[in-house]
Amino acid sequence: MNFVYLLPFSYFLDTRLREGSLSFHVIFEWLAAMVLVVAVGAVEPRQALAMAGLAYLAFISLYEIGYLVNDLYAAPREAEGRKRGPQGARLGWGLAWTGSRLLVFVLITAWLDMLAVPAWWSFHLALCLTFALHNALQDKELKAATFLWLAWLRFMAPVMFVVEDTQRLGIGLAAAVSYVVFRLLGYLDSKDLLRMPGRQRATFRLFFFLMPLIGLLVLWPYPGAEGFLVLTGYFAVAAAAGTLAGPALARVSRLGG
Repeated sequence: MNFVYLLPFSYFLDTRLREGSLSFHVIFEWLAAMVLVVAVGAVEPRQALAMAGLAYLAFISLYEIGYLVNDLYAAPREAEGRKRGPQGARLGWGLAWTGSRLLVFVLITAWLDMLAVPAWWSFHLALCLTFALHNALQDKELKAATFLWLAWLRFMAPVMFVVEDTQRLGIGLAAAVSYVVFRLLGYLDSKDLLRMPGRQRATFRLFFFLMPLIGLLVLWPYPGAEGFLVLTGYFAVAAAAGTLAGPALARVSRLGG
């Protein structure tokens, strides 16, 4: 069996990123988190980036356990479930992969001095309960609701405990109305629950990520709106850059061919 799977992030890389959109994760998750913790972090930028990286590693360690359960036990029970990962894995290997991730999570929790922080434990308890429910459900429509919350928890994990206290709600709102809903549309499409053929157009993506800027008109007078401004502004710029770069990249591709 694959010894590499003992390392957190390895399973996500092998079973999701190789077949998914790496650029989306880089631009709309990881770079967005880096911008947030630098712009509205509670500590200086270098420390904030280090904390965000460790918080993400703690998160993905637990999240990959959900992936393993989904791929090895939940998906095979579904009518059209995608069979990813080592389908013939024995229980011992499953326990080894899970145990290594739990160990990493506990070590990072101690390293970040979060052992006695109730919010840290309640956040990750919410993550575990949501993923467990997601794997237990066989109704595709109901799983859309659990996926929505998994996406939100996924985005918030590296920034939740690094940004200033006053910024969490604004960032959480911005993530919900932009990143989370956009990912939900993709999930629904992959499950044949959505009829939206124009969803993958660059213009749709641009319009979708520009619309949350409307919220600035509502929230700017209130304390803690900076995180909302930073995140929605970043998403708008990223979507605009992608829209402008699209035709140029297509021309380069044609010339290269």
